[in-house]
Amino acid sequence: MSLASKLSKVMQCLQDNGLSTSTFMSGILESSHVEHQDAKISLTSNTSQLCTLLNANKDSHPSIFSWAIALMCTDGDSIGSMRLGDESDDKSEEAFEGRPKKCQCCAAERNEALFVIKAVVAISICLQSSNKKCNYLQGWMGFFMKSTSVPEKVVEVLAHAGLSISLSSIHNAVMSVSKEISSKIRSEVCTLRAAFTYDNFDIAFKTSQPTLENWSSFVSATAATVVLLFGIDESNTITLKCSAQLWASDHRNTLLSVTPLMNEMRTMMDPYKKDTYSRQINPTKPSPQTAAFAWHVQAILINQYQKFKHFLKDLGEPETIKRIPVHMTHQIPCCVMDIKQSMTDGNIEVLEDLFRQGGIGDKRDSSFNADHDVDMTERIIFVHSDLLTKERLDTVRNSRQIKYTPKNCFQYVIFLLGLFHYKMACADAL
Repeated sequence: MSLASKLSKVMQCLQDNGLSTSTFMSGILESSHVEHQDAKISLTSNTSQLCTLLNANKDSHPSIFSWAIALMCTDGDSIGSMRLGDESDDKSEEAFEGRPKKCQCCAAERNEALFVIKAVVAISICLQSSNKKCNYLQGWMGFFMKSTSVPEKVVEVLAHAGLSISLSSIHNAVMSVSKEISSKIRSEVCTLRAAFTYDNFDIAFKTSQPTLENWSSFVSATAATVVLLFGIDESNTITLKCSAQLWASDHRNTLLSVTPLMNEMRTMMDPYKKDTYSRQINPTKPSPQTAAFAWHVQAILINQYQKFKHFLKDLGEPETIKRIPVHMTHQIPCCVMDIKQSMTDGNIEVLEDLFRQGGIGDKRDSSFNADHDVDMTERIIFVHSDLLTKERLDTVRNSRQIKYTPKNCFQYVIFLLGLFHYKMACADAL
């Protein structure tokens, strides 16, 4: 009788008794009867062969991976609860009596997290070995090593070990991401509804021996970010088209007459006359400004002095006056510029480079491409940076006030301080 016939008879017998193949094998392994021991020994002694046959069947892969992940998570819980604390903490017998200490709980969470990380790494290596497109972890590792200047030999070793993508793949990924971000920068900046933020940073490259070409390992460069303006859309973007009006009342404008300046001073006095925030309207209550200052003083005393902590429940919140709605700020990193922003000329080069990356400029410039660039002559551009950058930009605007075009005289720049630098200026004034 052939093997196929024998299998058919066995399957028929199982079906007659209402048993499936998996139920039959589970029953044998869980049975404690003496007459079932030979069958149990046969199964357990041939476990490796059974696992090999199951792994060769592609239909069993999803259930195998699910079982492996569940098993590792279960083992992670047990290991995390067993390995409490560091070696110095494990020597204390009090660690196992009563409630675990805080350091032991933290150690358990750390051990469990490390075990999960190792499990994810092991699974990712197995997945990449079977399918090269399953390289999510390896791609992130490649980007990380590229950003930290890891030697290429180390990257190659980790790539062969399955922990990273290859060097060529890293370079291709960086080029692809750079092109995608460059396209996104142009698409957002060309709407003229974006602001620029930039600042300098310094890098010290470690060199064993300086040369005539590279005598210094210290490099000063500039990083910038495009920040999308909140609340500006097609319906109100015309409000940013006011560069000429602002320049007409700017004190740097050499063609400025006395009348517009006087009108501007009268206009700035109107908000002060209508101000109700700093005035005491009700004689029995302080002004909103005084009430806000009093709340901040109380908050400092309660939060900084331990004996006043019981007043925290009575502190409450200050009165809301023209609250800015909470929203997510979207930003796009620009290409790093090898420009020394600490110099006055460097700020000019930085802004020109940012406009080139964004695809905007003055249509009267020779470098302006009418097919791809957008004219920014009549618009204002918000620029964020620190106090020293403002001083340098003011120096540029003062020295270029007789220039003819709006772009050359920098009349489009509306400088805005960051909150941190604004607080520094306020503290210095106090």
